[in-house]
Amino acid sequence: MGQISNIVQGWGKYFKGKVSDLEKERAKECEKCLDAKVGSYEKFMPDTSLKKVQGLKCDICKCPLSAKLRSKNESCPKGKW
Repeated sequence: MGQISNIVQGWGKYFKGKVSDLEKERAKECEKCLDAKVGSYEKFMPDTSLKKVQGLKCDICKCPLSAKLRSKNESCPKGKW
C-alpha cells in the first residue's frame, strides 16, 4: 500500500502545481542525471511548474519524474535524494 500512496501523493502535488524547496532540489539532481530520459508524459501532462524535469522519466525505475520527486516518501534509486 505504501507505493500506491506515494504515487497518489506525487500526482496530487503535481496537479496542485505547488513546488517546495525540496522538490526544486530534487529536480536539479534529476535534470543532470544520465538516467533521466525523455518519456511520453509531456505530451499529455506538461509540467509547467518544474520545467527542468518536464517530460522526463527515470530510466531505472521508469517513474515520471514530475510525480516521483514530489512524493516525500520516494527516493532516487541512485541515492541522489
